[in-house]
Amino acid sequence: MPILLILLLFGTLGYLYWRRKTTTLTRNCRWRADRRVGGWHCAFCGARDAGEGSPIHCLRGQGEGS
Repeated sequence: MPILLILLLFGTLGYLYWRRKTTTLTRNCRWRADRRVGGWHCAFCGARDAGEGSPIHCLRGQGEGS
């Protein structure tokens, strides 16, 4: 039983570390799909992203996004 808990702990910490390294989003990033224009709009900073998938990088301070 203790081995299972240790494996679960390492798995959770590994997942959190992986997520931190693959995204630059902060707590303030609130991406919303903008279907009229086609793309994504950040409700917090106003940045825009024209990609089809949900953004994984913070564009704060870059104005009109990539």
